[in-house]
Amino acid sequence: MKQSKLNKMPLKEGVFIYGFIIVFMVLVLVPFTVLVSSSLSSTVSIRANGARPWIQDFSTDAYRIVFMYPAEMLKSYLVSIIVTVAGTFINVILVATSAFAISRPQFRGKRIVSFYYSFTVMFQAGFIPNYIWFRNYLNIFNTYWVLILTPAFMVGHLILLRAFYSGLPESLYEAVKIDGANEFTIFFKIATPLIIPGIATVCFYSVLTYWNDPFTAMLYTDDFIPVALYLTRITQYIEFLKYAQQNGFSGVDFNNLTIPEDTIVYAIAIATTAPMLCIFVVFQKYFVRGLTTGAVKG
Repeated sequence: MKQSKLNKMPLKEGVFIYGFIIVFMVLVLVPFTVLVSSSLSSTVSIRANGARPWIQDFSTDAYRIVFMYPAEMLKSYLVSIIVTVAGTFINVILVATSAFAISRPQFRGKRIVSFYYSFTVMFQAGFIPNYIWFRNYLNIFNTYWVLILTPAFMVGHLILLRAFYSGLPESLYEAVKIDGANEFTIFFKIATPLIIPGIATVCFYSVLTYWNDPFTAMLYTDDFIPVALYLTRITQYIEFLKYAQQNGFSGVDFNNLTIPEDTIVYAIAIATTAPMLCIFVVFQKYFVRGLTTGAVKG
């Protein structure tokens, strides 16, 4: 069997393409290497020499501060996991069902529904009405539900999945209807399994949104602290330690305590992004396929 002309790439083009890929990989990996090495360096060396791609004067002071209270840290991770898993599931169900409905030409009210979704993106009630709504009417203030439902139903994900559903041929729906399939059967057994890359892309974006959202917990809850907010508060704790050391608080020995002012930021970034890197490795194939397919069909 003859090779395709696409496989017969000229040497110059191959060198250029692979060279570009290598340069791009270096540009992506170097900042991450600097992040990891700086988190394991001493704050004195970072302050003197700046961040480098290699470890300077190895130190784990920053991680000792981050994991100073392991029980609280594990609790915040647990809150984030529960909220992320439940929120992603609810968001995907709501977005997928709505995207399928407005992609169907038989749905007469799809223009009104689409306008309503777009309107919510351009105009929002704001903090005070939402606070009153969550606390006095829905009674979900200071619960898991306020962390799960507030970021749920992301309109950007709806637009992405609508492009996937619209790309499926109408003849496919007509064929299964002849066999007696209804809309629910078409949605769950025919249409949705064919757009798994799009579903995986929406799942990955939802996970990122829920995991990296400290503001919802900061505004609407007191007892449920996700890891993003917990790590944000560590920076405030560092400022307190610095102030206490400078002013010599009585009863506590701060003289022998090394405060990692510069390296704590890098350690917090690693503690926050490490779980997301593991998830990206799992979803990478579907994520890339979903973005490219959605771009072609959109």
